[in-house]
Amino acid sequence: MHVLIAGAGIGGLTAALSLERLGIEVTIFEDVDTIKPLGVGINILPHAARELIALGLQDELDRLAIRTRSMDYFSRRGKLIISVPCGEYAGYLWPQYSLHRGELQMLLLETFKQRAGADRVVTSHQLVSFKQNEYSVTANFIHPSSKQLVAEITGDLLIGADGLHSVTRRSLYPDEGAAVYAGMVCFRGAVEGSPYLDGESMIVCGDNRLRLVSYPISGSLQEKGRSHINWIAAVPFVTDKRQEEDWGKLTQPDNLIELYSDWQYDWLDVPGIISATEQIFEFPVYDRDPLKQWTFNRVSLLGDAAHPLIPVSSSGAVHAIIDGRALAFALATHRDPVAGLQAYEADRLPKANQVVLASRRNGPDEVLEIVRHECPEDADNIHDYVSKDRLQSVIDEFKERSGFAIETLNSSPSYRF
Repeated sequence: MHVLIAGAGIGGLTAALSLERLGIEVTIFEDVDTIKPLGVGINILPHAARELIALGLQDELDRLAIRTRSMDYFSRRGKLIISVPCGEYAGYLWPQYSLHRGELQMLLLETFKQRAGADRVVTSHQLVSFKQNEYSVTANFIHPSSKQLVAEITGDLLIGADGLHSVTRRSLYPDEGAAVYAGMVCFRGAVEGSPYLDGESMIVCGDNRLRLVSYPISGSLQEKGRSHINWIAAVPFVTDKRQEEDWGKLTQPDNLIELYSDWQYDWLDVPGIISATEQIFEFPVYDRDPLKQWTFNRVSLLGDAAHPLIPVSSSGAVHAIIDGRALAFALATHRDPVAGLQAYEADRLPKANQVVLASRRNGPDEVLEIVRHECPEDADNIHDYVSKDRLQSVIDEFKERSGFAIETLNSSPSYRF
């Protein structure tokens, strides 16, 4: 079997590594000339961490990443709302990792090259179309600059792991239309600084009017007593003009520091870390309505191409990783590759669609809205107005819907083969 994968992102690379372990020939096609470490911070939740560990990556993850201790929710005045243990600190059998997205992508890329061969990653090949018959699928690629046809490659399967603007998806759903704007822009950056709180936790501050997420992402700096502080400022922004979604779009927002000027806490100076950040990335938030079908004979979708998500509770990369592992598992357990793709879809599509809808409902961050509406801003003790049990139930419900409630995950099998 020869599987063609369009897209060398986290989902596509995880799928490739998993298929290579089965002895299945895989070729990844990427439209850029050089694959570079894009993005800033990322969280790998336990249900994705166990799949990466199954691929033999635990030592490297522990070298690169922070084992996240807790997720702490704060009001915009810096009052603790609830602290939720993460990973093994919560009772999972696997850790939660915080690390640089680009470092994870490069780890997956270099590991795949070592195991499968560097020639199995083909750059400067932009997918433009494909055709299939009963026995194979042929993908057509152009050079991204010249737009000239550079290759027609035939394989047994084509997996579209080509992101929010997936050519594969657009070919399958030509009338779908544009992605759905969430009315929010995320400004992202990372800066070296002194550790805050326990130096291993993730914070979410504010509410839907203005929010900040931050967490440390460097194991090597942690060993030196320092912290690589990743931060995301989520700012509501209503516009009729479509904005470009690009991981690498740099910006210098004039009023960002002003918006967060009074977010100075005794444990973190928010305007201070923003002003000290040399590179700030701007990323408008989009998703797409859930699909009823990913698989069309020998072609299927994976990751953001299948189910782009609003970035709530680190769900995007997590579910791309799980998609990649589930795809390989389905192909390993079915003689017919088309039946394998259908089994992959039957497993993953309803679960991923549920996460898309749950993320649109604010996910676990809904605890911030509950406190905003039911607790005075100057309250000394938030739990005098909103019980901790009620807030915990919101978080537990999201975990259950997203497939990583503690008991459920610990007692369920991974996608090992």
